[in-house]
Amino acid sequence: MIEELKNIWRACFNDADTYIDFYFSERYRPQNTLVYCKAGRGVAMMTLLPVTVVTPHEEFTARYVYAVATLPEFRNNGFSFDLAQQADEQARAANCALEIVVPATPELFHFYARQGFSTVFYRRVVKFSVDEIVPVNILNGIPLQEAETFFALRERYFASGGFFVRWDSEALQYTLKESRLLQGGVYYFSQDDDEGYIVVEPKGDAVLLKEIALTPALAPAALYFLKQRYAHCRYFIGHLAVDSPLWAKRGITVPLAMLKWLIPPPATISTVHAYINLLKD
Repeated sequence: MIEELKNIWRACFNDADTYIDFYFSERYRPQNTLVYCKAGRGVAMMTLLPVTVVTPHEEFTARYVYAVATLPEFRNNGFSFDLAQQADEQARAANCALEIVVPATPELFHFYARQGFSTVFYRRVVKFSVDEIVPVNILNGIPLQEAETFFALRERYFASGGFFVRWDSEALQYTLKESRLLQGGVYYFSQDDDEGYIVVEPKGDAVLLKEIALTPALAPAALYFLKQRYAHCRYFIGHLAVDSPLWAKRGITVPLAMLKWLIPPPATISTVHAYINLLKD
């Protein structure tokens, strides 16, 4: 079955075989994967990754719907819709309060809206030319190795925002390994009592800053370090919370992810500052 799932992935996503093998070695769990079979053959798939949604009053068990794919020759048969129905049943059986999905195209926002999802997660995207990054007292970025440190820093920067999607240590360990595989890294910066990190992924002549957990005081020196580290790049593209204090007057805000409650939404919950990140999108 794994080879059939790899074939679906290969046909639907623009990933190299090295990445596909890495995912199925490090992140794939059969209990988190739904498969639609036709004549005994896997033709569509959907993954439900465990996450926790943190709010000021309560934490909720949830599932992140990921890697939804159907072989091209079997599309337009409703297989993804059938898998979505199974996903709801499985999530409810696991006492999940909600599901989250990141639509890959604008059209898919409409598709998931018809299934009861609402857009509540947004991100601010900021693009820098390397010429804008001026020399400052450089900080040495140390590649982060421990998922526990990663987890603690994410909690410090994001958990108090009001509606935070928390990845567990297993997921963060995967992110650490994935970033290295993709020639990037999770770089830790500190100065005096100030500390933070950036998740980095090179992409052609640009470098994606996939998550930025830095204070405004640390950010200029951290960017200058990355400019030196990735000397080939022409641009940095930062993914930020909409209300991040970093480069507050720059960037564009774009829809990112959708949410569907599987229980009656608690009246005290606000998604105004909803935050999710570290996504494969």
